Amino acid sequence: MNKSLGFTLIELLVVVLIIGILSAVALPQYEKAVEKSRMSEAMTLAASIGKAEQIYYMANGEYAADIEKLDLDFPGEKVNYYVPSVQTKNFVCRPTGGPWTDALAVCSRLPRESIYAIVYLKTGQMACRWYNAKGQAFCKTWGPVTGSQVNLS
Repeated sequence: MNKSLGFTLIELLVVVLIIGILSAVALPQYEKAVEKSRMSEAMTLAASIGKAEQIYYMANGEYAADIEKLDLDFPGEKVNYYVPSVQTKNFVCRPTGGPWTDALAVCSRLPRESIYAIVYLKTGQMACRWYNAKGQAFCKTWGPVTGSQVNLS
């Protein structure tokens, strides 16, 4: 009688196939969970800037377009895109600084202006604004939120 002590090729292929199917199902859910966590980070950052903008407005009668004018100790490095901003690992955040917009602060997902932006509105609400279909899908996973397409042209 001949005893086999190893696995057959078919058994190994079945195990590899099962692992592949499990990872194909789990990976998109993992990515959504990570992105929701990043959205929470952006909400905190945008709310901090927005509240500092409101305080600046009460003291000076105008909104600050420069993050340096706000009373904030903000994580990240100082950068200059449209206005002086702060860039963290995942976002670039800035005050909007003006009466022409409904927002006080915006945090755009890096790479900048490619996916979505979290916005702190003058009403104190948060909004998720998307740049493309992938960003729209992320905004929808966030839950009940005011959202709109951002026009880059």
